[in-house]
Amino acid sequence: MITLIRYAFSVLIWGAVAVALLLTGKIVYLTFWTIIGAGLILFWLGHMLYHICCLFDPDFKPIRIVIFMLLLVAGGLTLFKTVVEPRWNSWGSTREEIEARYEVDRYCDGAELRTVRTVEVNAPREYIFKWARQLPEMGSYGSGFFGFDDEKYEKLLENLPDLKEGDEFLIGKITDFKDGKSITFDIGSDPKFPKMGINCMYGGYYFRDIGDDKTRIIMVMRADYDGIMGWFYSQVIVEIGDFFISTRQIDSLKDAAERKFAGPR
Repeated sequence: MITLIRYAFSVLIWGAVAVALLLTGKIVYLTFWTIIGAGLILFWLGHMLYHICCLFDPDFKPIRIVIFMLLLVAGGLTLFKTVVEPRWNSWGSTREEIEARYEVDRYCDGAELRTVRTVEVNAPREYIFKWARQLPEMGSYGSGFFGFDDEKYEKLLENLPDLKEGDEFLIGKITDFKDGKSITFDIGSDPKFPKMGINCMYGGYYFRDIGDDKTRIIMVMRADYDGIMGWFYSQVIVEIGDFFISTRQIDSLKDAAERKFAGPR
């Protein structure tokens, strides 16, 4: 009973921290925290299974539980890598968009990880680009998980200077900028970005006009890494954490632009 109470108390603490990270939009930290929580749950589950088995067989060997849990983890990882991950890494994108070359592909030679995530917006390219341009001023990466602050997005900011190479953009510095068409930036060189085995990481927003006041926002990420730590960190940051960040962000851009766009300007 004491063990169950201790487990329940630990779960409450974990849940409180997870909710705080969720509400403050710290999705990357939440991803790490979730992985830690999953590991603890697996440990507790194995511990309880062992004691239950010992009730029926006092000579039960704990190695059986260890093997079972390892097989469970291996099965879960296989399912994620073969079914979930490919869909996350190409969320909303067509085959043509996935296979296309973007400015970001000029950087980070030999990148082992590349994601292409896309959303279609019912607004012209030039108009949606104005909303994307003001992302740094809105502090979008610091916003809550449930989207941008609607009050901040009541109107477009006026007289913002054109972006240029070397300017900071969200996280990282711009390496290439084409007004109304693309924003490419270097994430890995940002001193605020923890390396942990990451050699380089670049991102880019690309805006494709498909006619009839419709635009495709394509967000591409590339990363190169070394070693087990680099692999693990890239999975957590790009394939899991950034999935929630990037899809929330471009979905919020879509909502803001469509809410304000009322026809040709």
